[in-house]
Amino acid sequence: MLCTLVILGAVLLLLVALFVKYMSAHHQVFKKLGIDHPQPRWIVGNFDLAMKHGMFEVQKVFYNKYKEKKVYGWFDARRPVIVVKDLDMVKDILIKNFNHFVDHYSFLDFEPPFHDNLLSLRGDHWKRVRSIISPTFSSGRIKRMASHVEKNAKILLENLQHLQETGEDVELREISSCFTLDVIASTGFGLDINTLKDPKNEFAVEANKVMNGNRIVFFVVWFLPALSGILAKLGFHMLPKKSMEYLAQVIDQIIEERKHDDKKNKVNDFIDLVMNAETEAGQASGKDLTRSEIHSQAIIFLFAGFDTIATALSFTLFHLAMHPECCEKVQAEVDAKCGKDIPDYDKVQTLTYLDMCINESIRLTPPGIFISRQCVEDIQIQGVHFPKDMAVIIPTYAIQTDPEIFPEPEKFDPERFSPENKVNRHPMAFLPFGQGPRNCIGMRLALLELKIALATILQNLTPVPCSKTVYPAKLSKIQTRAMDGLWVKFQNRKIAN
Repeated sequence: MLCTLVILGAVLLLLVALFVKYMSAHHQVFKKLGIDHPQPRWIVGNFDLAMKHGMFEVQKVFYNKYKEKKVYGWFDARRPVIVVKDLDMVKDILIKNFNHFVDHYSFLDFEPPFHDNLLSLRGDHWKRVRSIISPTFSSGRIKRMASHVEKNAKILLENLQHLQETGEDVELREISSCFTLDVIASTGFGLDINTLKDPKNEFAVEANKVMNGNRIVFFVVWFLPALSGILAKLGFHMLPKKSMEYLAQVIDQIIEERKHDDKKNKVNDFIDLVMNAETEAGQASGKDLTRSEIHSQAIIFLFAGFDTIATALSFTLFHLAMHPECCEKVQAEVDAKCGKDIPDYDKVQTLTYLDMCINESIRLTPPGIFISRQCVEDIQIQGVHFPKDMAVIIPTYAIQTDPEIFPEPEKFDPERFSPENKVNRHPMAFLPFGQGPRNCIGMRLALLELKIALATILQNLTPVPCSKTVYPAKLSKIQTRAMDGLWVKFQNRKIAN
């Protein structure tokens, strides 16, 4: 018995030693490259620092610690990452030397039928799918989608008007999330789900399950990406399998119905547009999408469009409520450019001050706090060696709150984005949608959605602080969410005037 225990103990110690060695195998890489970095711990790398400071503050802490350096090193558990601070080097990576950094750094691999999405695809496969999808997001085709956004903005306004009439306080994140999901269902799938009135509709329930995912599995795979496939085979998925299958069935059903009912090219949503690029044989000919690739782009349409837009919309309204002088200026612009007409695609393109307010809100509270790339071929940039397969992070939150770039960075000041101020700033200083060939493909649609929603609301209502308002908002350590909520009240402009 004693001998068995000794053997088991020895085996356990050996496994622990091997695990520690595996997790710290790359911890000397930055010493070899001559790159400064915070000292990693054996298993967690620098994860303990991220948890200590939070995902936002940790960027600022080490951005400032290595202020005089172009880059510094970081460890995502065992994975070394070069964090690029120098804006000229950022431009080199995203644009000039893009072919060396064509891929995203990502540990999250979607399972079939959603593994062929633009965020996950690499190399030539990404280039082919991106070239096919890009025309879907042209100005002309987005203009055809605008009616979906306008319709849902009107429903959002009606809900806010009801809350104003009853005197209720409004949590902006919650109601913005409902609106954003309705727009995604409409512009993406041609579905009218009205989550604002029916939050328990099937599409909303399943979509929210997918977007929330399994955080325990997510955390395990973050530490040990190699376990992703094993956990999936054992039935442990980062994204709920039944909900993913439901979304795939919805997409297939919509496609087949439109083929048989001759509705193709008549709905003007995302599915309608990508159907034009589908190949029936299921084999990519170079100019067509397979059904798997259509599934994948549809799910990323949901992922990329939900949290980012809900975050930007809710924080912009909140900042305007806290800065009535800016809100009044936006409303004066909306009145002058739109009058009593519904803010449509053409009219919102003229709302320059509203655009400035959106940009300033995103600068302060960005939906995405960094940009990731992966080096696909060894390259030397400004004296820094980037080895093949090295992960690269651009700390956009720290850059956007650097007082040398944006004086008084905690202050909400839309004038930072006036034409004369923008032209005097480095073009890489503000990257809400990335930059270069792999920038956010849905940028135009995202901005259209934000502008139509905000203009529709502010044309009729004024957000103001309420008894539940906590300002400045304290952000969660792990995502762009206000820990105390974004609470305001709305006043009817006619009564207020």
